[in-house]
Amino acid sequence: MPTFVVPLDGSSFAERALRHAAALAARHASGSGGGRVLLVACTWPEDPPIEARLQDRADLLRGLVDVEVRIMDGADPVEGILSTLDAGPDRTLCMATHGRGGLRSALLGSTAEAVLCRVTDPVVLVGPATRSTVLPGEHGRLLACSDGSPFADEIVPVASTWAGDQHMDLWLVEVIQPDEGIHAPGEPPVLELRRAAEGRLAALGQRVDERDREVQAQVLHGAPASRAIRLFAEDLPASLIAMATHGRTGLARSALGSVASDVTRTAPCPVLLHRSTPGTP
Repeated sequence: MPTFVVPLDGSSFAERALRHAAALAARHASGSGGGRVLLVACTWPEDPPIEARLQDRADLLRGLVDVEVRIMDGADPVEGILSTLDAGPDRTLCMATHGRGGLRSALLGSTAEAVLCRVTDPVVLVGPATRSTVLPGEHGRLLACSDGSPFADEIVPVASTWAGDQHMDLWLVEVIQPDEGIHAPGEPPVLELRRAAEGRLAALGQRVDERDREVQAQVLHGAPASRAIRLFAEDLPASLIAMATHGRTGLARSALGSVASDVTRTAPCPVLLHRSTPGTP
């Protein structure tokens, strides 16, 4: 059963991830017959009571999807969240983040960064600008972003699987900047850059899972790349943005990269982040 794990600390900000996790679980359940949300919090005796608040939030979602609340008394937050993720198959971390300075100001601060540094499976982050929630039965679009590098292209098979599971159309995009690249004599640089990007996206399209209902590709222009992605996601509109991250030091800004960090901070929808495999350039 696909399970979306939402760490909570009793704050309303952390709870912003709840509706998005429930919507993703419900959309997955609509095609597989199962899906749930697991709310997890780690507390100590001196902490304010939190169980009643979590149960209340769970009750609000139970008409949409199965919800379970887990309070881990006296548990180290990092180990508690990681053990919850490891306790069963097909579990995805879904959490809110402020997005300031990468992920160092995520919902639990250093705790969140420590968790993200050790999670190897894709995670869903809900940034401060996230507004939209795609509902079960609603037409959804998943936007997978590449920059033409083998590292970034690792997101495509992951995005393809998610698009199939979530019953979303898949869009492949690459951002180019007109003042970069080598061009043929007499040919505007942007034309050659665009043709090269279109060729790369066409090749990526061959790697897409056939379950996807529709796959489209779009070359975007602009700088910075994060702004071009955000504007396209707003216009589409996108239900989920998928990007690859570096795997050397977790998902802090130095490893996440400035583009992925800025997209997470400004995106109008949740962002699916996948850590690259070791040895990827």
